[in-house]
Amino acid sequence: MCMLTPHTFVLLSNAADAPTSLNAFDKALLDMGVSDYNYIKVSSILPPSCKRGTIDDARNVPPGSFMFSVMSKIVSEEPGDVISSSLACAKTNETVGCISEYSGHCSAKEAERRAIDMAYEMVEKRGATLASLHTTSSDHVVEKSGCSISLCLLLY
Repeated sequence: MCMLTPHTFVLLSNAADAPTSLNAFDKALLDMGVSDYNYIKVSSILPPSCKRGTIDDARNVPPGSFMFSVMSKIVSEEPGDVISSSLACAKTNETVGCISEYSGHCSAKEAERRAIDMAYEMVEKRGATLASLHTTSSDHVVEKSGCSISLCLLLY
């Protein structure tokens, strides 16, 4: 049986402001250099063999490709709003890895703390021990329409 199994994961975060929520989302992706993909959101499991990569690994994917990702995203059109997104990627010694996502009206530090807490819970529920933990987060004070996005890109 042939199944898609990612070999590399890449963590990225950014935030942007624009006239509309869609344009803020696009600008955040554009500024990270990963705007030209068709994103498919997936749940939060990493195979044991999946290794952490860099933005350069993601940029080798041809433009227009489907990009599988775990995504934490928040948008707001309320000037002065503080918005944040975060992901925590927990690799285990015994089984699959887990990716938790959090977004809300708080600082990046708070969003990251909440994502980490959820990742620890996911590992614990699997009866596993933590091998490594990687995080990414971003926050933004909205001017017109803001977007904070954190991504775990899954490369196949």
